[in-house]
Amino acid sequence: MAVKPPAPGQHTLLPGQSPDGKHILSVLLKRTYRLMPYEPAIRVDEDRPLLGGDKHFADPMNTSVRYEADFVPYKLATDIVIDGSAHAPGGRAVREFTATLAIDRMKKDVRIFGDRTCKYRQGADPIFGDPTLIANMPLRYERAYGGVDIYSHSLCPYAYPRNLLGRGFAVTNVNAVIEGLELPNLEDPNGLLSPARLCIGKIENWRKQPVPTGFGWYPKYGHPRAGWAGILPADKPAEQMMRTAYAKLLPEPTRAAYLANPLPVVDFRYFSGASLGLSLPYLHGDEALSLTNLTPDGNSLFLLPGDRPVIRLDIGDGVRTEKVVLQTVQLRTDEGEVDLVWRASFPYPGPDWLSEMKVTNVVIEG
Repeated sequence: MAVKPPAPGQHTLLPGQSPDGKHILSVLLKRTYRLMPYEPAIRVDEDRPLLGGDKHFADPMNTSVRYEADFVPYKLATDIVIDGSAHAPGGRAVREFTATLAIDRMKKDVRIFGDRTCKYRQGADPIFGDPTLIANMPLRYERAYGGVDIYSHSLCPYAYPRNLLGRGFAVTNVNAVIEGLELPNLEDPNGLLSPARLCIGKIENWRKQPVPTGFGWYPKYGHPRAGWAGILPADKPAEQMMRTAYAKLLPEPTRAAYLANPLPVVDFRYFSGASLGLSLPYLHGDEALSLTNLTPDGNSLFLLPGDRPVIRLDIGDGVRTEKVVLQTVQLRTDEGEVDLVWRASFPYPGPDWLSEMKVTNVVIEG
């Protein structure tokens, strides 16, 4: 039986901005729990540390993110993310099955296939090979739809904008592209890839293709998430001032184009990295999670711990308390654990004032 540690959890103080451009100091609190079937999760002996940066499965250049950074001063919703594997029903190898995560009124299904490849047919749609038998499948975006077509154009590889690390993306129906092409293992049951829709013909048709699906962290470079990136709202005046100064160094017509294309202000949806459908209105932290074929035991029902942490901060102007929200629920299903990250955001004068801050006292209760 795990023993509740005396410490309140791993925490840090992080400066940032809110969506309306207000400067905030966010206290992030992370706690780790053991998942208990049909009972609230219980604290483990040692909480996992807060992550200051993304942690990939291996080489960041060619593997997906396993754990996205916790250092996010403000999220609009609660991210629910699974690190683990899908497990065939009863532990018996099958060619395909469905894995499901359900919480409250939300339910997400992912169809799991064994390894498959394509066979080229001249003048006809390709043939999809039968899936291999599988007992489990890693939940990684390398296994979802996507990838890079390096054969359709001799000078220009075509990367699928939503997920360049995936598999199954093909532009032209030619032997070099199709023969032996690996197909995705993770698919949306309502939008399965088919031989008829495999080849898009022209790269501009990529939007018609399946949206990569899964339960892990959606790529930051992937569409539409990448399109939400930008500068923080309170930094816009400084960006405009610098752009005007830099423009004087450029010749025409480059200068006009530079001034006409300022950096966009960030859409705060960018900071929510959960897979499609798994960024939900802030959870309370006591919800029931139903997992089907996502744990070695098969069908499982787990309850989040129901903790109600209170976070107070004193930066020299007295002790203040702000609303605490749950930013991240990181399930590690193969290990039977879950990490919860809460946030409380406190207004403050801004970065220029930080050198004057003489007191930093964080108090966590509950």
